[in-house]
Amino acid sequence: MGVTPPTPPDLPGLLVEPSWVRERLGRSGLRLVDLREADAYASGHVPSATQLSLADLGSRAGGLENVLLPPDAFSALMARCGVSNGDAVVAYDDQWGLAAARLVWALHRYGHDEVALLDGGWDRWTAEGGPVAEGEEAITPGHFEAAAAGAGAEVSAERTWIAERVAAGEAVLLDTRTQAEFDRGHLPGAICWDWFHAVPVASWGFSRDPEELRAEWLALGVEPSREVTVYCRSGMRAAHTYVALRNAGFPRVRLYDGSWQEWSMETEEGGG
Repeated sequence: MGVTPPTPPDLPGLLVEPSWVRERLGRSGLRLVDLREADAYASGHVPSATQLSLADLGSRAGGLENVLLPPDAFSALMARCGVSNGDAVVAYDDQWGLAAARLVWALHRYGHDEVALLDGGWDRWTAEGGPVAEGEEAITPGHFEAAAAGAGAEVSAERTWIAERVAAGEAVLLDTRTQAEFDRGHLPGAICWDWFHAVPVASWGFSRDPEELRAEWLALGVEPSREVTVYCRSGMRAAHTYVALRNAGFPRVRLYDGSWQEWSMETEEGGG
């Protein structure tokens, strides 16, 4: 008779408090991923966390930078990080969750929903006296298989899908770049909303109160009942807004991974 594997902890939502992690450190099925640079990680990190650079999640394809890794490469990367299907993953960084949010979206894209951000990241962890480990961790490789084609697709938007929605007048597009970038060119009908608007003033927290954000988006015509697509230049900043929207109760949010770099390239090639 086989041994039943330990049950991973249930994540309370897309954001978890440092206290939640502290109480569960060392528990089987909980994987911590540090998305700071390697030297910062070596100087100190949450015990048992594995280090993953944001750049490792992307590749160059079709002239585009930082495109999400294809399924096989992503599966191998997660396995090297010790992540297995079924694990509860908590990601953190030291930039308001910007890099960690990219991992959250990537896992959602490949059918793994049990992932959350450590709210306040590394700065809050240390400020609240969380335990710190130094040097390298001995990470046992995991077994991760990205979901088959189709699973997770509801969180991703492709250029042709967006073009069809724009033509039909059904697109709700949130451009998360700066106003200056937006003014130089943007997708048709897009609304400019800099991702940094979500970050609370003088805080390490991931975002402002969800109620405040929801009211702000509603004032712009972005409603929870609509399907919202977020983009930036190459899908990095948009990932933060993707998580912020989902955390604020927007159930249908997609991220356009090609973002402005792809849209502008294909528009120029087509002469439009």
